[in-house]
Amino acid sequence: MIYTGYYMVARPPLRDQPAVKVVFPMPRGNATVILRPRLDANGVFELSSAGDAFGDVGFYRVHALPNGSLRVWRIRTLKEHFRVYVDPANILRSDHEVRFLGLRVLHLHYRIETIAA
Repeated sequence: MIYTGYYMVARPPLRDQPAVKVVFPMPRGNATVILRPRLDANGVFELSSAGDAFGDVGFYRVHALPNGSLRVWRIRTLKEHFRVYVDPANILRSDHEVRFLGLRVLHLHYRIETIAA
């Protein structure tokens, strides 16, 4: 089975709120990240994969076994956090952070601007 990357809204079993589900293809399966959305009082949109248990938001590895069944495990020590906001110059920005074992292993900063045609 071959998986293609996609985004969708899902409701994890341990959450009563919708979540964002992102799937990345990997050999013999995929990596699935389920993110909890949140909008703060200042209009900052956040997505976080920090959950409490299997079936909650988090980072999951799905692996197809030779007998046709799937093995799924939650990687508790891998967490992603996105912060999407508009800066004072009215430019859309996002900070994306990945932590593994509590250590920051990736920090990306995105900027989206309209350009004149």
